[in-house]
Amino acid sequence: MKLGKKQLIYSIIVTFSFFTVYVLIYAYHHRDRNDLIYLIFNTYALIAVLLGFLLVLYRERKQRLKKETDHKRLIYMAENLSAPAMLWSNDFSEVVLNEALSSLSGVTVRPDFDAKHIVPGFFGKKDMTDEDIRELVLTKHQEYPLTAANGEKRAMIWNTCAVETDENGVTWLLSIGIDVTDLRTMQSEIEAYSKALTVSKGQHNLTMELLEVGVLLIEQGNRQMFPSEKLQKMLGIPEKEFTVQGLREHIYPLDAVVYDRYVDTMRMHMVEFLNKTDSLELRIGSAGGEYRWYSYRFKVTENPTTGRLVTGGSVIDITKEKEKDARIEQIAYEDAVTGIPNRNKLMLMGRDLFKATQELKTKYWVIVMDIDRFHLINDTCGYSAGNELLRGFAQAIIKQLSFGGFAARISGDNFALILRDTGDDTLPEKAVKRVQRTLAQKATGALSGRSLTCSAGYARMPADGESFENVMEHAEFALSSASDILGSIRRYTSEMHDTIIEESNLEAQLTEGIMRNELTLFYQPKVSLETGEVMGLEALIRWRHPSGKLLPPSVFIPIAEKSQLITHVTRFVLNEACRQAKLWQSMKLKPVVMSINFTSTDFYTENICGIIISALKRNELDPRWLEIELTESLALKDIDTTIERMQEMRDAGIQLAMDDFGTGYSSLSYIQRLPFTMLKLDRAFVMHMDEDPVVQEIVRSVARIAKAKQIRTIAEGVETPEQAEQLRQAGCNYAQGYLYGQPMTAKETEQYIRRNMAEMQKKQSAGS
Repeated sequence: MKLGKKQLIYSIIVTFSFFTVYVLIYAYHHRDRNDLIYLIFNTYALIAVLLGFLLVLYRERKQRLKKETDHKRLIYMAENLSAPAMLWSNDFSEVVLNEALSSLSGVTVRPDFDAKHIVPGFFGKKDMTDEDIRELVLTKHQEYPLTAANGEKRAMIWNTCAVETDENGVTWLLSIGIDVTDLRTMQSEIEAYSKALTVSKGQHNLTMELLEVGVLLIEQGNRQMFPSEKLQKMLGIPEKEFTVQGLREHIYPLDAVVYDRYVDTMRMHMVEFLNKTDSLELRIGSAGGEYRWYSYRFKVTENPTTGRLVTGGSVIDITKEKEKDARIEQIAYEDAVTGIPNRNKLMLMGRDLFKATQELKTKYWVIVMDIDRFHLINDTCGYSAGNELLRGFAQAIIKQLSFGGFAARISGDNFALILRDTGDDTLPEKAVKRVQRTLAQKATGALSGRSLTCSAGYARMPADGESFENVMEHAEFALSSASDILGSIRRYTSEMHDTIIEESNLEAQLTEGIMRNELTLFYQPKVSLETGEVMGLEALIRWRHPSGKLLPPSVFIPIAEKSQLITHVTRFVLNEACRQAKLWQSMKLKPVVMSINFTSTDFYTENICGIIISALKRNELDPRWLEIELTESLALKDIDTTIERMQEMRDAGIQLAMDDFGTGYSSLSYIQRLPFTMLKLDRAFVMHMDEDPVVQEIVRSVARIAKAKQIRTIAEGVETPEQAEQLRQAGCNYAQGYLYGQPMTAKETEQYIRRNMAEMQKKQSAGS
């Protein structure tokens, strides 16, 4: 492992320290010797101590210089901002004003100035508490009056963020101001012009031309908007396209939901904004083809001629101001991998939308999606390929926002999509299917040959929850309800919720049950059809529930798989089966192959072979006495990874069985590629052998092919001697079923094996 500079310095100091101690001890024991060796050791000790001391001083000085450099860089950044700005400490020990703020305010910081009397003044206060500082940081766009150096009253909007905390616990804050005095003047002019408006479009246009600023007027009940010539040039949008829907087509997709909410509010509740000033910030496609940030500061007034309400305001380009806040916003609300909003932003937007649905009677769909088996991509193709797939998936989701909505990456491979409910109940499924089609096309390069699918769950807001968090939770319920079905799309229902609550309670009980060692193994024998001798055992998990019931795996294994408890369950089965097999061997019982079942979650775990080998070594069990059973569907989920993992197990000497053969893909061609040692025929074949000649021929064919490949065969579900005989004649090697024994406890299994051993000895004696 390569050492960094810090680790190297520490290593040198520690080495010298230990060696110096050794030299001092040696010198002490030989202090009476007056020879050259004694002199050399004493000299070395002195040098080593001195060198160690110098290294410590060097490290402390370097750290101090780094902190000073970082702080100077921060001051330099603040001083060189074009906007008015100041850098100040929360203990008011120091304040730095840049040239723009000093020129505007006439305040110049001198060594004899007290920062505690300078900083609060910019925020309209005489002094400031910790709570005041916290409010400044948490609340953006706070407006305070400022008396300029020439005596003019200026209106300033401040944004403050914490940028550094030093070793003394002092926090440095950066405050950036925007002078909006000119906007206030524009608003007054707009209000004056709006009073003179009539229903005449010509008079509207005349008013627009008088103002050489970006101005937008909206009249109640009129879908046509009235932009100034300046605004048309800024956006590059013809006047005829300035309608509610026309302008919307130029809005950035992620901001469309904000625009829709504004339009709905103005359409239904404009009177509530009468004589009030408000603002709206949006990204709009400009004439140059790029999206830029614009601030629309508006006021609602009454047209005295028509009595209609008119919304009028100035539109200014605030892209530069937004870029100054972009870094802070990016860290807080943008996902680093995909570049789309993260969970924090989703929750803020979702809560606002939920309020809007209640106030404006609007509706939205909340969709949660994840990429099926995404962990396999990271495990087998690497994190670089995984991140590239996440970015492609994010872009596929973003494309669904043309009708208004919001998208975010929640965590890992989980994404959320909010779409405006247009009255089409099939909209969520249509959107997800479009994403699925796009995702399938990403199987190129490192992902070539992969089957890429995604699953989704969705709910309607506000009908399916009492809050946005509640609706999100229900959409996730719907997603998890079909987690074992690739490409599933499920809508939330109340019945689904009840089922999940029950499963959640059972999951909590299972977690406690694992901790209290309530899990146990039962064993079912595998018998040779030719001799009747026990050749193996299948370990079957059971849960001794506190209620007194013995629960089968069908009750709790699906829940364990959904909650990731399956890993704990499988580790228990693996270790307990190996321990019991070795115990029976030490008791001089006939060695038999112990079989255990693996789920896809376990099998595709990285280094699964190493985990199995560790369990074998821990229990001192030879690998040839352990057999891993895999279902067809599991083995063929990812054929390349499956072959790699299986071959690793075979090389270690572990046996492999294909469980439930014939119920999945049933492709005999895969037998040639997968290194199985045993094929396990499903009980469906055994049940129909008596009356169906086709089934009999299938069993014979499978047995012949398996024998040619040196693969043994076993049939499960054997209940009658007639079935056993038919299987034997068909060429099947082993059988398992109630004819030979039901699943038994360890003690019962031990007695069964002993009886079988005695029977085999009698047969041998009779034969001899």
